[in-house]
Amino acid sequence: MTPIFESETRLGAWLNATEYLLQRGSSLNVILSISSPGSDGIVANKAMTLMDKFFAEEDALPLHSVAELIFPGWEYKRRGLRGVYETYPNEEYPVLKKGAPQRWGSYAYRLLRRRTGTGDIVNPLAVLIKKMRSESKTKRGGAFRSCYELGIAEGEYDLPLYNTVDDQRRRRGGPCLSHLSFKLFEGDVHLTAVYRSHDYRYKVPGNLLGLARLQACVAKEVGVEIGSLVVHSTYAYLESGKGKQPLKALLSDLRQLTPQGNGK
Repeated sequence: MTPIFESETRLGAWLNATEYLLQRGSSLNVILSISSPGSDGIVANKAMTLMDKFFAEEDALPLHSVAELIFPGWEYKRRGLRGVYETYPNEEYPVLKKGAPQRWGSYAYRLLRRRTGTGDIVNPLAVLIKKMRSESKTKRGGAFRSCYELGIAEGEYDLPLYNTVDDQRRRRGGPCLSHLSFKLFEGDVHLTAVYRSHDYRYKVPGNLLGLARLQACVAKEVGVEIGSLVVHSTYAYLESGKGKQPLKALLSDLRQLTPQGNGK
């Protein structure tokens, strides 16, 4: 049976899935379905503070740092698309890469710079936004609803995160996000993300934040609303960290913040 965790918020979906994994251990094909990914509501700031405190105590990256590896939200907020398209890949990313030369890179960079089969460099995110914006303004009103793949495969109409040539020999430590599929449906931009391997202790909360920021950017630039976010973790697990107790304590504290403690 495929475990599916539906929630209005990112926080609720992560809480439900993480509690499931604490009881069961690792699992195949865990699906998070989030109806309103744009915000975690009135508890968002308190929840982020609790989570970042937990990450710091376990020597893990804070939420914002993980999110920025998926989408440069800080640049978008400060400079708009110019910051995303030019400042991040040309100025910020080289500094990050220099600090970790053995690292494969970041999803954010792969969304913005890709070499085609002919050797040309393209910006997959820009291509996708342009295509979706054009389609949303046609007389059909967005009839082509499902042709916006930011695939982590090859092709200039994808958002390629997985690179067959560079990544196929990496057994561990390589890109875990495999594919992004955008849908323009009933006036909203919906996003489905597929992960080949997904750490629910340290990575998923920041991943969800980064994906929501990317989705919000696309929706704003296309001129529509943000829709649902679905994340399919083909293999979901919890890093051992400092044991189960600190994670259980965090989940308990977060439950106290949510309405009726249900994570919705």
